[in-house]
Amino acid sequence: MRTSAHFIHVVFALVLISCTNTAPTQPTPTSIIATLTPTHDVSADIAAEIRAYQTRWRDANIRHYRYQLTVSCFCPMNAVMPITIEVNNDVVTSITDARGVPVSPDDAGSGFFLKYTTISRIYAELTSSWFSTADKLTVTYDSTYPVPATISADFIAMAVDDELYVGVSGFTPRE
Repeated sequence: MRTSAHFIHVVFALVLISCTNTAPTQPTPTSIIATLTPTHDVSADIAAEIRAYQTRWRDANIRHYRYQLTVSCFCPMNAVMPITIEVNNDVVTSITDARGVPVSPDDAGSGFFLKYTTISRIYAELTSSWFSTADKLTVTYDSTYPVPATISADFIAMAVDDELYVGVSGFTPRE
């Protein structure tokens, strides 16, 4: 009995040892692509698409409009999103939070959304060097107007708390 128990322990130990790989593992080709080639392989395509929509935005010459903005990140102001922004001649005329309360550009946390308070500013951000460093960037556009509908950026693929989401909804030209 004692010999069979000893034999079982030895076999179990050999199985464990054979399942353990102590050699360093090489990254798979997928992880190499994700790590060494952030969106820079496709960034030229994305940048060209952004510039094309930006040109369409300028050509549309929409001077007075309103939209809802949602900025989601590990930052303040998430609780009052979406905010409603009205713009006339590229100047913000009003900002109200989800409760309908006016938001001042001086409010705490406003720095996280001020750069998205006009469509021109959104395009300026999208074409900035900051967004070009993102490991993953996805932009979708409104089906009617040349306006970004969603921007999803992951600046460091293997990090936590660096992702950013910007959503534009309810875009409406005003008279």
